Amino acid sequence: MTEPTVRLHGRPPQSTPAQRKQLRALVRESVQNRPGVYRMLGPTGLVIYVGQSRVLRTRLLSYFRAKGRRNKAARILRHAFHIEWEYTNTEFGALLRELRLIKQYRPHFNSMMVADDWPRAYVAVTGGAVPGLRVVPRSDDPQAEALFGPFRRVAQLRDAVRALAEATGLRDCLIEETVRVTGSTRTLPLWFAGERPQARGRTRAPGCLRHDLGTCAGPCIGAGDAAGYRAAAHEVRDLLEGRSDAPVRRLEDAMQQAAESLAFEQARVLRDRLALVRWLHDRVQHFHANMERLTFVYRSAGPDEREWLYLVRRGTVRAELPAPQTPEEHAALEQLMQRVFSGPDAQGADIPTHDLDEFYLVASWFRRRPLEKRRTAAPSRVRS
Repeated sequence: MTEPTVRLHGRPPQSTPAQRKQLRALVRESVQNRPGVYRMLGPTGLVIYVGQSRVLRTRLLSYFRAKGRRNKAARILRHAFHIEWEYTNTEFGALLRELRLIKQYRPHFNSMMVADDWPRAYVAVTGGAVPGLRVVPRSDDPQAEALFGPFRRVAQLRDAVRALAEATGLRDCLIEETVRVTGSTRTLPLWFAGERPQARGRTRAPGCLRHDLGTCAGPCIGAGDAAGYRAAAHEVRDLLEGRSDAPVRRLEDAMQQAAESLAFEQARVLRDRLALVRWLHDRVQHFHANMERLTFVYRSAGPDEREWLYLVRRGTVRAELPAPQTPEEHAALEQLMQRVFSGPDAQGADIPTHDLDEFYLVASWFRRRPLEKRRTAAPSRVRS
C-alpha cells in the first residue's frame, strides 16, 4: 500500500510495553536473517523510520535490547506500533531500497537523526517558462528542475552562482509565480517585452535592481527578450552539465576588451566574476567526470550465493536482475544493456532528485568496499 509523502511534525505517540512485547514476538517468529529493509510505523500506519540490514532478524531484535532515553534504537522503538519488512537480493540492494523508501516517505526519525559532518548546498535550476538559478540546502528542493552538487564551500558557491547569473542575465531572485496582495494570492506571471501578460491579477513589480545594473533580463518587470533569455538558460545548463564553458570564454573576452579600453575598474569586476564562474565550472567538470566513471555492470552475490546484476549508469542503478543462465536470458540481458547504456541517457543529462543521493550512495559503497570494484565490469566487456 502506497502512503502519502508526509513529514511527521512534533513528537509521535508512544507504544505500551505490551505492544512492544508483541512486536518482539512477531520478529522472532517471522523474520529471517537475510538482507532486507524494515519500516517502523506509528499508530495510524504512518512510516516513522526506515532502516536496512544484511541480517534483518538480528538487526530488528537488537531494538528490543536497547536501553536508555538517549539511545537511538530505544527512542525509535518507543514510538513504533507496527513493523513491516521486505527482503532484498543483496546487501547492496537493501541499501538502495532503503534510500528510495526514505526519499518516498520522509520518515520523522530518519530526518531528525541525520547530522552532516559539514555544511552542503546545491545549485538548482528552476523550471517554468522563465527558469532561474538558486542555491538550495537540500537535494529534494521542490522548485528544482535540475540539481548539481553538493558543494562544501557554501559561501563561495553563493558568490559563484550570483556571478554566473550576472554574466548570463538569468534571474537568481526568489520571486515566485504567485504573490500575496492584501491577504489574497494573485498570479504574477514573469514576462518579457512584447508579450502581453494576463490581465487578471496582474501586479507590476516596483523595479529590478539587477536589471537597472544591466545584469538581469528583468522578466519580473516585463523587460528583456524571451528568445535571448531561453538561449542564456540553455547556456547555463550546458555549463552546469559539463558540456560547455561559453560563459567563461565570454567573460575572458569582456575582461580583455575592458583592459584594452583602459576601463580598469570594469576589468577588475569582470576578473573577479570570471574567477568565481571558472571555479564553479571546474567543480562541475570534476563532478561529471566522477559520474562517468560510475558506469558499469556490478555482479553482487546474495546470501544463497546466487549472483545478481546491477546495471549502473552515471552513478544511478537503472536495472537489477539475476545473472543469466540460459541463452534466452543472455539475449534478454543484451537487449536491456543496449537500452540502458547505448545512445543518449534515457533519464536525460540532468540528475533526478532522488538519483543525486543515489549517486553518492553508489560512490560511497565502492569507496568503503574497494574489493567490490573487482566485481564490476564495463558494459562492453560484459557483452563480449
